[in-house]
Amino acid sequence: MSDPHAHLTTVIAALPRGYSVRHADPARDLEALAELVNAVAEDVGEPIRYSADDMRENLDAVEPANDTIVVSDAAGSIVAWGSAYRVTDDPSKPRVFLMGAVHPQQRAQGIGRALFTWTHARAEEILAAYHNGTIQAHCTDTDERTQHLYARFGMRPIRWYTSMQLHFSRRTTSRDLATTTIPAGYHARAFHEVDAEVLRRLRNDCFSDHWGASEMGGEAWAQLLGSSGFRPNDSEILVTDEGTPVAYQLTFEYPQDSATIGHTQWVGNLGVQRQHRGRGLATLLIERHLIRARARDYEGSMIDVDADSLTGANKLYERIGYARRFGEVRYILGDASFS
Repeated sequence: MSDPHAHLTTVIAALPRGYSVRHADPARDLEALAELVNAVAEDVGEPIRYSADDMRENLDAVEPANDTIVVSDAAGSIVAWGSAYRVTDDPSKPRVFLMGAVHPQQRAQGIGRALFTWTHARAEEILAAYHNGTIQAHCTDTDERTQHLYARFGMRPIRWYTSMQLHFSRRTTSRDLATTTIPAGYHARAFHEVDAEVLRRLRNDCFSDHWGASEMGGEAWAQLLGSSGFRPNDSEILVTDEGTPVAYQLTFEYPQDSATIGHTQWVGNLGVQRQHRGRGLATLLIERHLIRARARDYEGSMIDVDADSLTGANKLYERIGYARRFGEVRYILGDASFS
């Protein structure tokens, strides 16, 4: 395996004079990286914003000294960054996502191409230890520049996702959980009442038949539950009479988005075991999520959905009152297949 540090010289050679390249430093780059990513998001019309904590969690999930790259201008300001983000918990579906951003004022200088070349090379190094690994990437569906870059390097779109928003001002929502009816045979439990490892296994079971799903390992699960946006007190589990968890809803909140999407909570993770579907459990969990948010004067809720959801989740969310806010496209490199 080649040395990822050695590739930096190749990137430097591809950049205009005066730019420098190094790996990301979590101790000093978080604020600058968040500002960079947010500048790009604003430019392409995406309302999601990153905080320094978000960037810290992003870097915690990779090896910054090996998997990231930062480009600075002559004044030392960060103008671009890239990362090879590995998802290898499930050896049957190993993949690396190429991530990156170039400041809108620094485009058309070859920086994006240099970042892609480096992250692609790093992804191949990571996947060399696996069989049938794939290289993938995401971008907002309005980001035509990035989509053109992906296509130029042989990537093709394979899946579309939608972020949907519900406004309480447009939908009557109770503030009292007692207005909901839990079906016979099921009981609601607070997040802290169920073992985290049991929930991880439940999550993997719920998503085992979904497109692109893979097993989430203990480390990735711990990172998710330890993230700054997770709201355990607003999350909920449904169990059977025997106390077996069969459905769950995890709530998240990102205050940095308040200027763009309002004072809003997210249904960040929602799952129902296959044998318990069709009984209204997902609808119940969402409705109880909405009631909690409404009771504490949030303006609404957000939720992500696969446009081709196996369970018809997109139609369910529309019936509840969610409407499309923005979309994202997933790309894959070359002729590789993935499901």
